Amino acid sequence: MKRNQLSVAAILLIMMLSLFSIHAMAGEAAGGPNVEKAVDEKADESIDYWNPSSPAMKSIMEFVTKSVDENSDGFIPKADRIAVFDNDGTLYGERFPTYFNDWLFIQRALYDDSYKAPAYLKAFAQSWEDKVLKGIPIENFDALERELGPKLYEGLTPEEYAEVVRWFKALPVWGFEGMTYGEAFFPPMVSLVEYLFQHDYKIYIVSATYRDAVRVLTEGVLDEYIPSDHVIGTDLLYVASGDEHKESMFYELKPDDQLVIAGRLFIKTQKTNKATVIQREIGKVPVLAFGNSTGDFSMATYTLQNKKYGGRAYMLLCDDTQRDYGDPEVAAAFREKCDANGFYTISMKEEFETLYPEGASMKKQDKVKMDAYR
Repeated sequence: MKRNQLSVAAILLIMMLSLFSIHAMAGEAAGGPNVEKAVDEKADESIDYWNPSSPAMKSIMEFVTKSVDENSDGFIPKADRIAVFDNDGTLYGERFPTYFNDWLFIQRALYDDSYKAPAYLKAFAQSWEDKVLKGIPIENFDALERELGPKLYEGLTPEEYAEVVRWFKALPVWGFEGMTYGEAFFPPMVSLVEYLFQHDYKIYIVSATYRDAVRVLTEGVLDEYIPSDHVIGTDLLYVASGDEHKESMFYELKPDDQLVIAGRLFIKTQKTNKATVIQREIGKVPVLAFGNSTGDFSMATYTLQNKKYGGRAYMLLCDDTQRDYGDPEVAAAFREKCDANGFYTISMKEEFETLYPEGASMKKQDKVKMDAYR
């Protein structure tokens, strides 16, 4: 009798263990995706370096979540998930003390010991520095900047020009401590780019800064998400080194020729040109646009014209005076213009938990008024 009881007990134990094993396996099989889903949902609660309560972040994430859901009326096929970003002031700081392109010109012409600028370019650079730092105006500045800006790099090959940009990237940022020009990206915006990339968005930079400068600037920071062929910017004209007439259409490249900067622009990518280059180089209207100035309004307006997918535009406000050289009055006026045009706005002060990389801080000095420059 005891032997029979033992047999029954053994059989019951084996059955219980089998049921437990089956249940565990089923739970593991079901739990895997559930755990991953939970992780994904948690990851999608916020974007790194943004304030979790940011209205702009929430609206971006809502848009993106719908755009990748095939069952949503906001679904966007991968081929049409296109986002465009301005660079200076949007992905990267522009208030130390001014735009990347401009300060690079001034620094190279006036302070690069390895290079001797022609006297007329040095004089222009000095006037330009006075304009930026002291608000002293320059008559016909825009025309002069377009004409003289490229002259500083005349005769350089693409790689030689890239080395000039890398030299500048290594310099400490004006008005800050603990940061070089190569590090001065906004971590919240870098994280936003990464977030879009992870959701199968094709991301482009559309900048008024020289295209080849932006390509070098983004090395090691954004190029994983925005490859060089997705960088659109103001184009320097390149010609063959042996073409003394600089008429590439009529000159045949020789084996010993190199491409060199001609000392003039091919096209300036600003205002409406930002929309036209998107059409020319991408061939589709974006669904998301990000900028920070009226120079980005044409690109933003063009994106809003994407009625099929409900294109949206977001503009950053330069309203942070504690972590940057912001100007609340300028920001308030700009917000009104954005509201009138149907653009969303992003308060850098309120919606970014971090503004610059860890270790960077503003110097304790009198703020430079930028109104005259802008």
